[in-house]
Amino acid sequence: MSGMWTYFARRLLLVPVTFIVITFMVYAVLRLAPGGPIEQLENQMRASAAGEAGGGGGGLGGTDVGLDEKAREELKAYYNLDQPIPIAYLQWLGVYPRKDKKPVSLQQRDLEPDFWNSVGQSWDRYRDIEKRFESDRVQSGIEIYGEKLHIEINAEDKAAYPQLMVQFEELLSQGPSVRDRLKDALKGQGWVLNGSQFMRPLSDVEINSVNSLTALSALYVEQEQSFQDLEGLLSTRSMEVSRRGSYFRVKVAFSGILQGDFGRSFTYNEDALEVITQKFPISIYFGLIGYLATWLICIPLGIGKAVHHRGLFDTSTSLLVFLGYATPGFVACLLLLVVLGGGSYWNLVPLGGFRSEGWETWWQQGQYWTCIKDQIHHTLVPMFGYVVGSFASMTVLMKNSLLENFGADYVRTAFAKGLPERRVIYVHALRNSLIPITAGIGHFFGIIFAGSFLIEKVCNIPGMGLLGYESIIRRDYPIILATVVFGVIIRLTGNILSDFIWAAIDPRIRFK
Repeated sequence: MSGMWTYFARRLLLVPVTFIVITFMVYAVLRLAPGGPIEQLENQMRASAAGEAGGGGGGLGGTDVGLDEKAREELKAYYNLDQPIPIAYLQWLGVYPRKDKKPVSLQQRDLEPDFWNSVGQSWDRYRDIEKRFESDRVQSGIEIYGEKLHIEINAEDKAAYPQLMVQFEELLSQGPSVRDRLKDALKGQGWVLNGSQFMRPLSDVEINSVNSLTALSALYVEQEQSFQDLEGLLSTRSMEVSRRGSYFRVKVAFSGILQGDFGRSFTYNEDALEVITQKFPISIYFGLIGYLATWLICIPLGIGKAVHHRGLFDTSTSLLVFLGYATPGFVACLLLLVVLGGGSYWNLVPLGGFRSEGWETWWQQGQYWTCIKDQIHHTLVPMFGYVVGSFASMTVLMKNSLLENFGADYVRTAFAKGLPERRVIYVHALRNSLIPITAGIGHFFGIIFAGSFLIEKVCNIPGMGLLGYESIIRRDYPIILATVVFGVIIRLTGNILSDFIWAAIDPRIRFK
């Protein structure tokens, strides 16, 4: 027994290591993969601008819409994308401190009127300089990138780099799909892309040779200094300010999944943990119903095939087993929806969803039988998909396990003693034959709690599976990572639970 507990202790010690390796790999891939939250926001801005540009002209004007550098920097800081991947992962995990920003309310400002009057004066001074700078900048055609003044390239610049200009203009003509490649190519030259214009940094000689540019540069320095003065004033109260005029109380603390902070969903604008916990009951319901239905169907079928081995029943039901092997669960759901979902054939089941829209009203009105029938109608197709997903493997496992026990010495001894056939099969042989199947209970925890991505997608079930699928499509990092956390923990725990159940019910098995 001590050896078995040592084995489980080692397995438990491996759980944190495995968890860290898996979650770090997923976190790194999400950070490195294109199409993050900032890119998603820019795509939405382009799509919106393209729609407003007019359907008749194709809305080409919206393809160059994007965030300026300041807005991108603020969003990177908000989404914690400005940190290196290892540091950001440790902050997400909750073992490395990070800044926790909370907006300062008007009620909090009223508690220190003198201080906030000083802040207001500093802000007004900064805004006044900023407005003058922006007015002069627009008139001069100047843009700011990385604290440097940039101007649109002229004919001399184009003549100096003819081959590069051909490459840049060709990439620009290919549209938004290669915009990242174009930006990288411009970055190698020290240039940037502003809409459809190529901008280059102004040299100190150019700035000093033109009075208007010299004044503009000095005004920019004054603007930045005024903002730094405002930041210095707020830092005495552990606060920060954005360039949009939002004030935040900053606290450096540990805030990650170890502290129960999974982040805030980009899509739902809610706490990621709350969004996920709302989906758990739905996935547990369908997963548990499907798993119980699989046992109720596969166990008797496997017993029947073993008892009538190579008989007519065994041969005829083998066709169902082969179909189960060949048909994924989500495909079976799709076929049922086509046949029974009110298309060209019968209208016996709904096309998807967890319940009908009026279910809550029916329940409040006491129409319990209507609610039960509606719930059953919405359960049939997903339950069939869950059953098909494990139908063939469990049936064959039950049959082979029972056939193996039929040839064991204790079964032959029981027959030799004159015990009835049903007692030998259903009491002696069946109990030992269920051991391999029972030991797999822990592995089904992942399906019961996490749901099935494809089945929930096909049947439009608002559970964990569909939530994870949509989060991946929308690049909702907090939801994706929270789903990974729960999935890894459930599966690792399920594997250990399977080993424990196997050792508990089979005295022949001992882990060392």
